[in-house]
Amino acid sequence: MFTADDLVCDVLANHPKTWLVFERHGICADCRQSPPPVPILHFVDKHCEGQIDEFLQELREATA
Repeated sequence: MFTADDLVCDVLANHPKTWLVFERHGICADCRQSPPPVPILHFVDKHCEGQIDEFLQELREATA
């Protein structure tokens, strides 16, 4: 369902339940107001030490 190339802004717009996952991993206040058009992988590299598989699993669980 989710891939590393999906844009953060699209994921948050289309799957509001994923906000909690991004917040848990430190999405900044500016990005909360205007989610960035960057791939999930970029966010994960900055906030999750590159653990993309784990992050994608959290997103899947949030939308299950």
